[in-house]
Amino acid sequence: MPQSPKHTTQHRILKDILADLQNAEAPITKISIGSHMVAVSCGDQTGLASCQGSHGLGDLSQPDLSELPPSGLELAQWLLHPPNFIPQAQSLGLAAANALMPEPPILKQTKGQGLILEHGIGRNVVIIGHFPFVEHMRPEFAQLSVLELAPRPGDLPATDARLVLPEADVVAITGTALLNGTLADLLNLCRNDAYILILGPSTPFAPSLFNLGVNALAGARVDDASKVHTGILKGQSFKALNGANALVWQKS
Repeated sequence: MPQSPKHTTQHRILKDILADLQNAEAPITKISIGSHMVAVSCGDQTGLASCQGSHGLGDLSQPDLSELPPSGLELAQWLLHPPNFIPQAQSLGLAAANALMPEPPILKQTKGQGLILEHGIGRNVVIIGHFPFVEHMRPEFAQLSVLELAPRPGDLPATDARLVLPEADVVAITGTALLNGTLADLLNLCRNDAYILILGPSTPFAPSLFNLGVNALAGARVDDASKVHTGILKGQSFKALNGANALVWQKS
């Protein structure tokens, strides 16, 4: 069985993502923290991330801009070094990074689930994170394993990653693995010849991720920041959010 040559660390992954950023001096113009998502606007660009550290609309105080670093790049550093005074600090750092990430040369307006289906038919598929599309795809695969930190019926616990990932032909990893500290360990377990994609609105279009064996990044782009901030403050999930689109960047 082909083995993975990857021996990366979470710190290295996050550091390389920050090195991919441009427009470093762009000021922070608006942030929104919701029960599902956060958004950060830096200059005329807005980035998204899943909200970590919140437990419902009741504890979602909105920090004043004076409490934040002056530039988007400094806020993005919270991805590596989150302060303690804002529970959602790391999520805000990732959203800032997504706002400052250069636009990829070729983006397709589609969803990551289409790539899972395209590459996974009749094969052994592992999905990290329980996505809504999982169950209706299950009959298409020879085997499907869904790993979750909080497993639902039919899911496997995240601790089973060491058992199933080395056997997987196709691996789909939620972008929140950048926030919960697990992405490096998951990538290190994948086979060298596995098709790997990272998906969800937290996923940065960071070219450095392609150096780790990732084949596709299925993230999001904000086209109407006003609608996005409004929806996030209402507690909307990405699926219900207006003003943002799912996009895919595939390794050339």
